[in-house]
Amino acid sequence: MEANSAAERDWSSLAPELLDLIAKKLTEVSDFVRFRAVCTAWRFSTLITNCSPQFPWILDKRGHPYEPHMLFYSITSSKTYTIHAPKFSGRRLLGTSQGYMLTNLWDHASSQCSCQLSLLNPLNNHEIPLPASEFCLDAYWIGSQQFQIGEYVVCFAYAGGGCDRSAFCCLGQDKWCEFKSDDDGFIQCFHIKSMFFRVEKDTGVTEVTDLTTGTLAFVLPPFEDYMVGANYYAVDALGDILIVFQHFDSSDDSSNDWFHVHRLDLSGGSSPRWVKVNNIGNKALFIDLDNGFALEANEFSGVKANCIYLIIPYCLVKRIDIETGEQELLHCPFEEAPRWFVPNLEQLQAQ
Repeated sequence: MEANSAAERDWSSLAPELLDLIAKKLTEVSDFVRFRAVCTAWRFSTLITNCSPQFPWILDKRGHPYEPHMLFYSITSSKTYTIHAPKFSGRRLLGTSQGYMLTNLWDHASSQCSCQLSLLNPLNNHEIPLPASEFCLDAYWIGSQQFQIGEYVVCFAYAGGGCDRSAFCCLGQDKWCEFKSDDDGFIQCFHIKSMFFRVEKDTGVTEVTDLTTGTLAFVLPPFEDYMVGANYYAVDALGDILIVFQHFDSSDDSSNDWFHVHRLDLSGGSSPRWVKVNNIGNKALFIDLDNGFALEANEFSGVKANCIYLIIPYCLVKRIDIETGEQELLHCPFEEAPRWFVPNLEQLQAQ
């Protein structure tokens, strides 16, 4: 009798509070989606916002334009996922942030990228159109990974003729605001918290412009141990602005590269500066060729605090301990230079 009762149990009638508790224990977004797909009652009892914070996936950054099927790899589950995302067909990836991808449309007639820009979420196919742009042929993402509604979405383009350009807008606006520099002597530019940073390649001096006013806010002295030719990555680290330097070993063995981190110190009032640090607390940094972002390590299973998770060319994924410099290679199945992607089922809404 007990066996028959168990077989005939109506699992769709589980209490909503129990379903909510189970859903919050699912650490993989794929398991969460399958859980909601069991039946109508489970789907209506489990809100999208109940999905637990996700360890970043690795996105297979293939050739352009993208096909409607996208490949992702989960380090935590060691699984590769194929996501059908029809709106990505014929689009070029410029950057990722909060589960969305900044893309522009490929024009088959001219074999060039068009000026049609959008934010697209491959997991729910949600699209946020952005204003058309005349500069997007050479644009690439330099915005903060943690953009929010009302803050800036940023592209950067080199216009030629010794002029650097960036453009930014808020979600829901109908045009881009453009910022120009007449000097092409900067190693790279990046944008965090409505501030535009430009690092002079020969000296390491950083100019910071307030994008809300278009005026120079302050100038930062060179980094400690600044070296011409090193790679550096900007990270909006949950309240801190960090720069990560990667110095290359002369033997071309990437396992011998060394890293150090600088934090923007604004406590000096009118004399802000970069401060070298070897401990960032409970944070973990995720960096690829395009972007950098931070997560609270204790919110994710398997994430180590005070570490850098770095994707570099030739599909190497490293975990670097900031304090000790110890490096560990992590598995990545993709052949081209991949990118970090944070799975997100929620929809951003333009204002």
